[in-house]
Amino acid sequence: MTTSQQLPEQSTAAGTPFSVDPASAANRDRLLAAVEEIATEAEAEAEACEADGKLTDRALDLLRSTGIGWGLVSAELGGLDMYPGDVFPVLERIARIDGSIGWIATIVASSGPLLAYLDPAVAKSLLADGLPIFAASGAPSGRAVAVKGGYRFSGSYSYSSGGLHADWVFCGGVIYDGDEPVSDPSLSFLVPSSAAKHSGNWDTLGLRGTGSVDFTVTDEFVPTERVINMFGQPASGGAAAGGGAFLLIHLMHLGFAAGITRRLLDELARHAQRPSTRPGATSLADNPAFRTEYAEHELAARSARALITETLAGIDVTLARGDRPSRRQISLLYGANVHIHDTARKIASWVFTKGGGTALRAGTLQRLVRDAYSGGQHFLVDHSHLTDIGHELLGAPPEMQWAGPFFAAQG
Repeated sequence: MTTSQQLPEQSTAAGTPFSVDPASAANRDRLLAAVEEIATEAEAEAEACEADGKLTDRALDLLRSTGIGWGLVSAELGGLDMYPGDVFPVLERIARIDGSIGWIATIVASSGPLLAYLDPAVAKSLLADGLPIFAASGAPSGRAVAVKGGYRFSGSYSYSSGGLHADWVFCGGVIYDGDEPVSDPSLSFLVPSSAAKHSGNWDTLGLRGTGSVDFTVTDEFVPTERVINMFGQPASGGAAAGGGAFLLIHLMHLGFAAGITRRLLDELARHAQRPSTRPGATSLADNPAFRTEYAEHELAARSARALITETLAGIDVTLARGDRPSRRQISLLYGANVHIHDTARKIASWVFTKGGGTALRAGTLQRLVRDAYSGGQHFLVDHSHLTDIGHELLGAPPEMQWAGPFFAAQG
């Protein structure tokens, strides 16, 4: 393993990025090959996923068969123990198949880092029947009261990504003593999906196949060993787990956004080659103005992706040394996420315009546009973060933090 801090060679849109670990890189290539094998069959499920409001059983089976769920699981739990920079292109490739399938791929891949926050014995017990799927809602809207052996927990949540596919749900909440909160920061309480009463409310513009419904948990007993602090240090895992849940959340959104951006451009390129239906007209690709605009958007997408791979490569080097990502690295990670989503939205708008009637009607092109806009609605990629990013880049004082106490010591 090398820990050189030299900037890695940038990858192409379909290439393989720098890796700090040959074993992680080999697993990356193996997972990418597995995704290619299921891509055509998985894409055929996209329309049915939208209609069902969640992935079809076949789509979920195909997704699990790739092994992406084991990518970030630690070696001690039987996983591949891959670095984030090697998992990113796999998530990106899956998102190119379909937005909803790509979104759920990130949920499936989150199992490893979330298991790392649990005591290893608890994590192994959850793996007894295979790799579980975890949904999560970080909003601290739940209320917990201490009882013998654990807590009685209740809470209501919106936007539980992948909630209809989950075996377990991490619910953000605060411990109360009477009417006074006594836990800071908020904690995450792991409840079985059977304890979550789903209330639907997923009538959305895009990502309709993700099953990301609202839910309520009422007076559920949660044993102490299933309560974690996602802002703290993981309890287990190798060097690759050192970024914690905070890095995981960014990785999930980066993979989706880069993949959907790539597919938007590829799909419009195919559309542009089709002969025009208007008498005497040429194809869209024969128009010099279109070719110029396509080049501009292609270069923008590749530049945004290059920032992602450069940022993740630097973080991987840090993790390989056994260190936590610095505030500068996390700030750049935020920036890369905001930037790729901005790029995706701009390209989606342009694709919709150039797609004409094809983009207007139900179909692949329209679904890609809707999914790109919907993924960009997440608070993680809101422009409000640019204020803190700019402060960091201009030289913020070392005591300031905006990435949570987990990263405070690194400044």
